Amino acid sequence: MLKSAKSERKTLTEISQQELRQAIIGGTFRPGSQLPTEAELCEMLGVSRTVVREALRVLEDDGLVARRHGVGTFVRNHPILKNLNFNFGITEMIESAGLKSGTSLLALQKEIADKEKAEQLRVKLGTPLVTVERVRTADGRPVVYSLDTLTESLVQRAGFDPQLLLTESIYNLLQKSLGQVIEYGIARLLPVTAPQHVAEKLQLPPNALTLYIVQTDYSSEDQPLVYSCEYHLPDAFDFVVWRRGPTRLRDSTNDGAP
Repeated sequence: MLKSAKSERKTLTEISQQELRQAIIGGTFRPGSQLPTEAELCEMLGVSRTVVREALRVLEDDGLVARRHGVGTFVRNHPILKNLNFNFGITEMIESAGLKSGTSLLALQKEIADKEKAEQLRVKLGTPLVTVERVRTADGRPVVYSLDTLTESLVQRAGFDPQLLLTESIYNLLQKSLGQVIEYGIARLLPVTAPQHVAEKLQLPPNALTLYIVQTDYSSEDQPLVYSCEYHLPDAFDFVVWRRGPTRLRDSTNDGAP
């Protein structure tokens, strides 16, 4: 069931699209199924048709639904979608495709900050860190090998049980335990040949290409919290980015003209 959007302290559009997104991820609306009509969604969410239409537009931009003129709105049958305009976890990404997410490998490693990690997390060289190593699966198939690094002091403050990482994202655990919300992330994307140990964990042949994503996630105070390195199977994902423009160029022959 969808709950009324009026009960949350966010814009009605944000809450409405969040409720619909969770209903899709949770399997209330399965891939290929048709969503209720706009009028029915208005009643379920307790909002206007304008809000529902905007929420559906956001989900369509994210690739979760397809709207067919004169027919209705349908949950897309789609590869795992990674919309690069939005920073959400691998678990949500997998489940949004109607697949069962899982973790086939979970290990925690203590280390000290080298130059790269010290710069990304804004800590001193040698600062104690904790790296979470995971292999994420979609319907049992390994699709992502990830290394998420946090300062040891942050992990100790959070005090979460590492076993929770089998089913929950670091984002969720940080928010639940510390109230620390990831506000944004800055990422670099590179096509790379999977190192041997990564290829083995993802069940890839030697010299297989992966999409390598390096990302630092920040709090609302611009404090870096998590530094991540992820190897994604390129054939398992559909990466989408929203691009603005091109901007209109001023006609040089009319410079100075009103």
